[in-house]
Amino acid sequence: GHITAETFMSILRDKDSGICVDSEGFRTAGSMVSVLPRDPALPCVHFFTATPDPSRSIFKPFVFVAGIKPVPQVRSPTFLHDPAKQIPRFQSPVDRRHELYRRHQAALELMEQDQERGQKLLETLQDLEQQGLEGMKALLE
Repeated sequence: GHITAETFMSILRDKDSGICVDSEGFRTAGSMVSVLPRDPALPCVHFFTATPDPSRSIFKPFVFVAGIKPVPQVRSPTFLHDPAKQIPRFQSPVDRRHELYRRHQAALELMEQDQERGQKLLETLQDLEQQGLEGMKALLE
């Protein structure tokens, strides 16, 4: 009765248990926590990291309801001349990494190269995650 979204996020970030992996040639690719209200009139809220290593990432809230307009930051990348759609296919390389993933990679590099600035960035990101959790609680109340 006391398990919350934060509880699950903490579990998914636990490196000591082996749930969160960032070494040995394997890395946790992404993590997700869903809040499924018992009241069918309330929307489900899904939190995704959409980036590797949840211990250094944040869970971002998504609510899927009719008529929602996705913001550009969550859309898959598209390419004017996509080699996957041209004949013959795949004749040129294209960087398919999502912008969110690229920015997360830059944040991880900062965390590894400058611990003080990296820690400050992580704290800022964690504050944003907390705002998402508070928004979810307000939505579901």
